[in-house]
Amino acid sequence: MESGSRALYGSSSTLQWIKMKNLGAGSNGVVELVEMINPAHMLVAVKTSPLSVSSLEREYRILEIFFDCPYVVQCYVQFPAFGRDNLILEYAQGGDLFDLIEKYGGRIPESDVRCYTKMILQGLSFVHRRGYVHCDIKPENILVFPYQFGNRYNLKLADFGLAKEPGDDTWLTLERFRGTPAYMSPESVKNREITAALDIWSLGCVVVEMITGERPWESSVDINDLDSLATRIAWSRDIPDIPRNMSPDGRDFLMKCFARDLRERWTADRLMTHPFLTFDNKRSICKRYELF
Repeated sequence: MESGSRALYGSSSTLQWIKMKNLGAGSNGVVELVEMINPAHMLVAVKTSPLSVSSLEREYRILEIFFDCPYVVQCYVQFPAFGRDNLILEYAQGGDLFDLIEKYGGRIPESDVRCYTKMILQGLSFVHRRGYVHCDIKPENILVFPYQFGNRYNLKLADFGLAKEPGDDTWLTLERFRGTPAYMSPESVKNREITAALDIWSLGCVVVEMITGERPWESSVDINDLDSLATRIAWSRDIPDIPRNMSPDGRDFLMKCFARDLRERWTADRLMTHPFLTFDNKRSICKRYELF
């Protein structure tokens, strides 16, 4: 464990903490579990990055926009300390969706996938309505929290380090598309076209992964061969394999996510009305297994 303190924004207030363990790495920083001592005693996640290359100030600015959204991870403060930039974020006790899939034994039952998909879509709807695109939707960027009421878990979108802000055209100068290759949409790979439809394609990939336990495209192409993967996504007529064991509603939902023409891909708000998600909550509830 490592302790430290730092004046916040040069005021008389002081942050004091104890580093507990490393939680992993995000798109632009390392994330650690920290026990705050002052000004409040609580467990938080602290994302850090060297000041010389940090984009955490931008991520903090974006997260401030989503402060009132229960389906986006909450950020408390951004501050410099010891030559590094830092974000203090709420701590996800349940880890991320990738961990949750593993704790289910590698595959999540479709009844629970419906619940979790609806939560992710609620977050995407909030983000898209404000003109933002997450650009890196994948299980590792969806955090798992204990649900306050009942027997479910609450999922929240996290890691907005690659997010596209309204009026942001910087991705056009990038040598490669932004995001994680296996979850990228055809137009984002082929033309670097970044719209809200990209997140919907990525959501479909996440649903496939929850059902099968496999990364999108993993059954048909070497996802570590980026050139072959990019060619398959951008230039073929293929889509990620849709699980045969899904219900007709589930398969149709994925087809709406995987429309290769982004103009035909359903929006987050429209997908919220799809029969796959308009299920009877009393008959289909995400069971709260002892996963923590």
